[in-house]
Amino acid sequence: MRIGLFTDTYTPDINGVVTSIVTLKNALEKQGHAVFVVTNQPSIISTTYEDGVLRLPGVELKFLYGYVLSSPLHIQAQAVIEEMELDVIHVHSEFGIGMFARVVARNLHLPLISTYHTTYEDYTHYVNLLGLKSVDQLSRKAVAKMSRMFSKSAQVVIAPSDKTKKMLLGYDIKKEIAVIPTGLDLDRFKVRNEEELKGIREKYNIDPETSLFVYIGRLAKEKSIDVVIEAFAVLLKRDVNAKLMIVGGGPSDSELEIQAHKLGIADKVIFVGPVSSDQVVNYYHVANAFISASLTETQGLTYIEALACGLCVFARPDKPLEGIIEDDITGYLFTSSEEFADKAYQFITADENKKKELHDTALSYAQTYDSKLFADRVLEVYQKGIDVYFGKATVLSVDDRGEEIYLSLETKSGVETMIIDPMIQERREIEVGSVMSRNELNEIEDDQIVYEAYQLALSRIGVRDYTSFEMAEYLREKRDLTQEQIDIIISLLEKRRFIDDERYFRDKIEYHREQMRGNHRIVEDLTKRGFDIDKIQDALEDEDYDDYLARATKRSESFLRTVKDGSTRQREAKLGQHLQRQGFDFNVINDVIRNMEDPYSEGDEYDSLRAVMLKSFERYSKRYDDNETRNRVVKNALSRGYNYDMIAKVMEELKDED
Repeated sequence: MRIGLFTDTYTPDINGVVTSIVTLKNALEKQGHAVFVVTNQPSIISTTYEDGVLRLPGVELKFLYGYVLSSPLHIQAQAVIEEMELDVIHVHSEFGIGMFARVVARNLHLPLISTYHTTYEDYTHYVNLLGLKSVDQLSRKAVAKMSRMFSKSAQVVIAPSDKTKKMLLGYDIKKEIAVIPTGLDLDRFKVRNEEELKGIREKYNIDPETSLFVYIGRLAKEKSIDVVIEAFAVLLKRDVNAKLMIVGGGPSDSELEIQAHKLGIADKVIFVGPVSSDQVVNYYHVANAFISASLTETQGLTYIEALACGLCVFARPDKPLEGIIEDDITGYLFTSSEEFADKAYQFITADENKKKELHDTALSYAQTYDSKLFADRVLEVYQKGIDVYFGKATVLSVDDRGEEIYLSLETKSGVETMIIDPMIQERREIEVGSVMSRNELNEIEDDQIVYEAYQLALSRIGVRDYTSFEMAEYLREKRDLTQEQIDIIISLLEKRRFIDDERYFRDKIEYHREQMRGNHRIVEDLTKRGFDIDKIQDALEDEDYDDYLARATKRSESFLRTVKDGSTRQREAKLGQHLQRQGFDFNVINDVIRNMEDPYSEGDEYDSLRAVMLKSFERYSKRYDDNETRNRVVKNALSRGYNYDMIAKVMEELKDED
């Protein structure tokens, strides 16, 4: 499939939505799908498109932890998106880019899938600055109405947890809601970089005996980090060697630092600030346990990331965490500061066997969030969305007309006709009553295009051999094919031995050698046919120099037999030029000329000189006096490389004849 992910937040931003999108993109691409990202950037005039990521102009909202808001209308960008030839749009935002995605889906007639990442009703405090109950109720009603409105344009809605699904059902959303927890690239969390971990410990003065608890995420009111700090202050009263590390940035950072100072635990709380996405994993691995008190998560991705690093997780009970954080199995649940302190003390003082048991169980639970399973489930939703949008096609009739099969299809928009090759019909087992999705119809159309191009390739190979590179270039010139389609055709030709680059490579080198050509000529020819220059040179270096010299000598003998006249020097010059044109290098040419036994005798050279001088006399005597004519005849003979003594001898002979 060709998939467009539309989002208001993307790398280099660090948050759960970005993690989810990046994980999905990478997992889909591993399965061979083409994935494009449409997002924004904090610039009101700049639009960029690089490596499949289209970034549109946006305005940074500093009061909302750097959130970038983009316009829902981007006329030029829509033209770029049209060229992506998307099969489905997957939108991860409700505002800005999210609204633009819905416009694009409508204009380009594409199915739209929507993932509801954020429980907006937990963020109403950003507009309810006075904390008024009436404003809060009004805001929550507005969120419900907005959610219903945005879901109308989607074929399927994805919720990352049952908690989110129940919330959406409470908003009276009628669309199908699929619960798909975000997956993780588990390999990313397996690697421990001990050197990086040592650097973090040294930087923040964390000794090996210290039990380190870490929070990773945005520092904002809805994340309840103040609850974490308060609970940690209670733990420290138990006289334990522990520290709390808070990683991330946000609007509440200064308030939280003030809180730590007021509680008298500032020396035990480390505020790291934001870190790059490639460094986040190190802050999990440097810790002994993860802690969060948030009750606003749609899934709790950081909890799962912590489990993937083998950490014991401390959290407050919440619906998204059911089946993930289990008391005394993968971590500990707490509802008060005292309960946290009790369970954290229990963890700190536990023996190594218990800590290893928690570590191993955490890793085991994280396996269920493998990114491949995540991508598979999302692909199922894409297919469902495509089927809902386009409907399915039913085969009404199959008309075999010899070289072509005419299919009559009943589709959502009426009865359509498709013409395919009999081979495609047989391979896909298409018969009356067969039901096919839009994707399958597109695949059949692609099959037909590939089949026709394959037949063209076969007819071309009947004329002469081709390398895979040459055939790809030929198909690219003759047909409007994607690289994937060309690769399929080349693969078929190779499988049936119509194209064999290795055989071609060996045969071509042997052919050039039989034609007595030099290595430069061979390199030039084979690189033009798509072979790597290092591979060519490696193959040529296997030849013994004496054999190479013998080939050049044989070519020289053949050439010199065609040169019937001229001076010895002329013949050597012509031979050198000929060998150079045939691809021999100067060292070989010099060796050939130095050791060459030219059958051309002194008598032959004398006769050639005589003929040259007679012709010169005839030409110059018509324009100059005798003395000037003789001078010009001599100069002409010298310029042709003849020996002066031989010229004088011929001159004397011609004078006697006169």
